[in-house]
Amino acid sequence: MHVAREFSPDLDLVRSSLAEEEAPAWDAGTAYGLNDRVIRGHRIFQSVIEDNLGIDPALEDQSALAARWVFDRFTNAFAAFDGILTNATVAQEDPGAVVPWLDPGLGIDPATAPVILDIAGISGVDTMILFGVVATSARVICYDVADAVLRDTETNLSGRQVSDWWEWFTEPFEGFQDKLVDLSVPGTTARILIALSGAEVRLGEVFLGDQLFVGKGMAQQTEGRSISGSRYSFNDYGTLTLARGPTRVEMDYAVVASEPLWRQVKPQLDRLSGSLVATIGAERRPSSIHFGVLGPVRWLEDLPDEYEYTFTIMGIA
Repeated sequence: MHVAREFSPDLDLVRSSLAEEEAPAWDAGTAYGLNDRVIRGHRIFQSVIEDNLGIDPALEDQSALAARWVFDRFTNAFAAFDGILTNATVAQEDPGAVVPWLDPGLGIDPATAPVILDIAGISGVDTMILFGVVATSARVICYDVADAVLRDTETNLSGRQVSDWWEWFTEPFEGFQDKLVDLSVPGTTARILIALSGAEVRLGEVFLGDQLFVGKGMAQQTEGRSISGSRYSFNDYGTLTLARGPTRVEMDYAVVASEPLWRQVKPQLDRLSGSLVATIGAERRPSSIHFGVLGPVRWLEDLPDEYEYTFTIMGIA
């Protein structure tokens, strides 16, 4: 059982084949009116004042009531880095035939691979998982600091094909349904290029991180649940009304760890609490690999040589 800590790339070091067309780029010399929208740092901001001149949206405190720019969302081209799976990067209907920064020697055609991401500035990453991916295939190229190719792989994302139960438990997988999993990114990787092919392509989240071994997962005691935010209630006039809300999903992982390992793992889980993580219950069980916010850790202290404990991951996918 592993918990992968997230590495958040510097978006200034990320290139996307998709155009950022939702709004104009912010210009310090332009006076923006109420509700005008701009792009700044691959994020979309909306003005909440008239004559909004010279105020950098990226520097506005979004927790302040007096904020003059309000953050809306990431642009479509960079939505796969926002930590929100429902806000996906989606291929444009008419993909461009040329991506200026793409090496033509790679043989990648933007017309058939409409979503291409080049992520530089990577350090200490051993895990890459694409969540919420819809494509027919994915090509992933890892480069070192000198831009030499460390590994170049292409994976069919049409689903894991097995013929019997033995293959299901013994054959490793990479692409399965809406996930592409790489748990052995070369240690010297400094840059990753991802090219997704297909007629309809979308990508919910790019997760990059490093794995922390937290013990042996106990599959029989691991369980998930859906929690609905919708509620029925009576109003002041006695009428039953429905307040609709989103449904979130949670997973409780059951883990057993030796006492020395527990002493190492517990402080690290405490530091990661409330952070976005990827959980890898078992490499060969795609249903155990999730993305979400690390929640409470619960444990028993009456075992002499090992600890049995559980932790929750919220908002999983």
